[in-house]
Amino acid sequence: MSYFPSITPIRFEGKQAQSPLAFRHYNADKPVLGRPMREHLRMAACYWHSFVWPGSDVFGAGTFRRPWQEGGDAMAPAHKKADAAFEFFSKLGSTITPSTTPM
Repeated sequence: MSYFPSITPIRFEGKQAQSPLAFRHYNADKPVLGRPMREHLRMAACYWHSFVWPGSDVFGAGTFRRPWQEGGDAMAPAHKKADAAFEFFSKLGSTITPSTTPM
C-alpha cells in the first residue's frame, strides 16, 4: 500500500521552482568543499511528530486522521507507521530502507 501515491520524489528545481514540493537550494549533487552536498546535509524528519502524534494538545483529542494509525492489534499500526515513514523518507531521496537499517 502506498500512503503518498500522488507525491513524486522531491527533486532540486532551483530558486524559480513552481512546485511547492521542490528543493530550491538543496542540490544533492552540487560540490561543496570537494564533496557532494548530500554528504554535508542529510534530509531529516521527526518520526514521532510526523507519524505518531495524533494532533492533540492541552485543549482536546487528536485531529489527525492517518491511515497508518488504524487497524488490528498493537503491532499492525506500528508496521503501517514504519511503512509510511520509509515511503516518506524515500520521497526525500533517502536510500535507507527497512531492510538496510542497522539494528
